[in-house]
Formats: sequence, C-alpha cells, structure tokens
Amino acid sequence: MNDTPFFTGFRRFILIILMAFSAAAKCQDDLVWNTLDPDNTVYLELQDGTVVIELNPTFAPKTVEQFRALLAEQFYRGLSFYRVIDGFVAQGGDESDVDGSQISKLLKAEFEIDWPLKPKDKEAAENWVEMSWTPVQKDDLFAPYTGFIDGFPAARDSEKGGKAWLTHCPGTVAMARNEDPDSSGTDFYIVIGQAPRYLDRNLTVFGRVAWGMDVVQRIKRGPTMENGIIEEDLDRTWIKRMRLASSLEENERLDVWVADTNSKGFKNVLKERRNRKNKFFHHKPPKVLDICQVPVPARLEKTPSKRD
Repeated sequence: MNDTPFFTGFRRFILIILMAFSAAAKCQDDLVWNTLDPDNTVYLELQDGTVVIELNPTFAPKTVEQFRALLAEQFYRGLSFYRVIDGFVAQGGDESDVDGSQISKLLKAEFEIDWPLKPKDKEAAENWVEMSWTPVQKDDLFAPYTGFIDGFPAARDSEKGGKAWLTHCPGTVAMARNEDPDSSGTDFYIVIGQAPRYLDRNLTVFGRVAWGMDVVQRIKRGPTMENGIIEEDLDRTWIKRMRLASSLEENERLDVWVADTNSKGFKNVLKERRNRKNKFFHHKPPKVLDICQVPVPARLEKTPSKRD
C-alpha cells in the first residue's frame, strides 16, 4: 500500500471513524429483532429494486384500509413518481393531486389520535394493552415530547393524556392532498430529504420505509423551479407494481427484520446518540436528540424474488 502522507492520514481518519461508531455497534448487539406483519407490509417494486413499506393502521385506519384496497386492484401498477423534489419528497400515483381529479373516495384526515388510545368496545377493552412509548426528547422544536411507538417516530402533546401523531422523518409515507384536509384519495409521497416536521399533523402519515431507502433515493428528481413536476415520461421513475406481502405465497415474501424500539438494546442506542462520549468529538454536541436522526435498524435475510 502507498505510504505517502495522504494515505497514512486517510487510514488514520478511517480508524477514527470506526472508533466513533464502535460503541453504537456494541449497543446493536443487544437489539431485539421483529418480523413485519404481512397484512401491514407493502412491496413497492421499482426498476432499481424493492422498497419495503410498513403500514400503520393504528394511526390511520381508514387510509390503510383504502390503500390495501387499491393494492388489491393493482391500482399503482404502471403509475409513476411524477413530483419529486430533491431534499423533500417523492410523490407518486395517478396525479389526481395535481389535476384535481379523483377516481376513488376521498379520505377524512387522520392527522392524530387520542393518547392513550383505548378501545370503545367493552370486550376489546378487557384485552387492551397500552401502546408502547420509547421516549427520545422532551421539548422538541415541534412537539412537547418525541419518541418511538413500535418502530414509528412519533410525538405527543402531553405526558399523560392528549394527542399523539407520527412525524415527518426520512422514509415517512403519507397521503398527498389539496388545501381541503379531507381531500386525500390515491396519491402518496415518501420523505426523501431533511425532515419537513412543519408538515406534522397537517397530512395523514400512514406508513414508513422499513427497508430500501437506498432504492427510494434513486428515484428520478424533477426540476426545482417547476415544483418537482416531471413532464416527460422518460424522465420519471415508474412503479412496476405494489403488493401487500400477505397477498403473496410465504416463499415469495422478503424476510425483513426490524429492531424492536422497545428493547433495551435500542434504548442503549438512543443513549449513545444522545451522549457522544467517544474521543472523536473534540467539541461535545449538546445532549439532545432529534427524533429524525435515529434510523430504526433493519436487515434483510434473503433477496427479492426475480419472478414477475
């Protein structure tokens, strides 16, 4: 190997980086891993690969119900990401959000839920288990409390009772709409850039990318001056198909595992990211933690099926 000062310095730099992340790696050894529910798992197949999306019917039950119905109809097959703004969102569907047309029923806004969420049915209430909450930060810039609810970055307005909502972090999947809060129908978007948290509680978040953000980031961008609208077909990224995992045979499903955000290992990851103690940092960052700066670890045990 070349021993010039440049390469010597480069090796030292790599060593420092590895040391900086070694503590976090040890925390991940204690992670608990969960599989995804096939009824709430979507495979978005693009030219560059497959994106795995986890749906959240707890926060957006009607939206998830309609989205599942659209998937069963193969609605999104052959549609495209037609509005893609670099550093912001990639929006796909039948373009009804742009031209104002709707071929499916409009959805009521599902911006937030009551916290704690208790079932109204008496029988269900007897078996009810309170939702998990792994705290991240108090007095966040956009919310009094942030934390994770079963893998989803979320926020709350009260420590005891109040409202809870899902946050706009990278990988968030939400419904597009017009000015009317109840105007969502078919078009959806994925957050591909910095967290647009000002959108929290203004659009219906119904899922998150659990695996495949590298594929999402290869979606073709549109011109910034045109609000990301891509006019030419050849300049767009097209959806080969979108399917619910439960609609496939078990041997066709992807074996994706995600970290349990309630586990001790994940809580240790949060602690390490909040308290940067390693020697890499000569100026210690403040002991705060942005909910959107904590990606939930995931792993794939087998590759996607090549069958069309």
